Amino acid sequence: MYLDQRTKKFLKVFALVAFMFVLTGCARNLDENGKLLAERAINSSTPWSLDAGFFDFILTIPMAKGILFIGDALGNVAWGVIGITVFINIIILPLMIKSTESQQKMQLIQPEMEKIQRKYAGRKDQASQMRQSAEIQALYKKHDVSMLSSFSTFLTLPIMLAMWQAVQRIEILYETTFLGLNLGSTPASQFAEGQWVYIIIVAIVGISQYLAIEINNIMLKRNPRYKVSKQQKSMKTMNFVMTLMIVWFAVSMPTAMSLYWITTSIITIVRTVYIQIYHIEKKREK
Repeated sequence: MYLDQRTKKFLKVFALVAFMFVLTGCARNLDENGKLLAERAINSSTPWSLDAGFFDFILTIPMAKGILFIGDALGNVAWGVIGITVFINIIILPLMIKSTESQQKMQLIQPEMEKIQRKYAGRKDQASQMRQSAEIQALYKKHDVSMLSSFSTFLTLPIMLAMWQAVQRIEILYETTFLGLNLGSTPASQFAEGQWVYIIIVAIVGISQYLAIEINNIMLKRNPRYKVSKQQKSMKTMNFVMTLMIVWFAVSMPTAMSLYWITTSIITIVRTVYIQIYHIEKKREK
């Protein structure tokens, strides 16, 4: 995939910022026995200040406070996890519309992109490389593709990390059950105790996550210009691997995180269908 210098610079800066967020959001929350450390616990009286750290101030504490507020209003902190997940996705919807449109355009032009790459395969001289870059830029311009609009996919990393921190640190979660599931315990620990009902929620995580990843390709086939590219064939394996990773996280993280992933996956599926029908296809008709 070709990237111009401005896009490369932007992505490097964004990657650095995301990396810093990851580092600041990976503080230890549990002791060697898997118990929540008292100094890391978040409850309704926890102060919201910069003294907690930049990552916590910007993302973790607001998410945790929101979860607790909705949980108190609806009678179970599980509804707080679901409610905050829905709220976050509503906030980033305009950005995700642009991102989805850009991703679909990129997928649609992949056969033409591969044709240009085959044309210049093995030609490493500067003149050929410059002509290849010019043709790819012309292709982007022709189909109104902006690489910068795809960066929103990176937003999921700090948001997921903050949600993981919030879920792991909310004190009341360790004493809460929802649909017969202990939200503060990990499915892995429950498997060890013979509680195989946790397999159901992990299976739902896996199925919904795979559909959330695959729904873009499913909707893309509605476009009359759609042609299967080599890149899309290779993405099938990557999508499967990503799903397995999320399933592993669901097994090893508090069960409340499974509610987050299931809710996010359902929202992603609905959002993708909505964007395809009411934004991409409507624009194409006009």
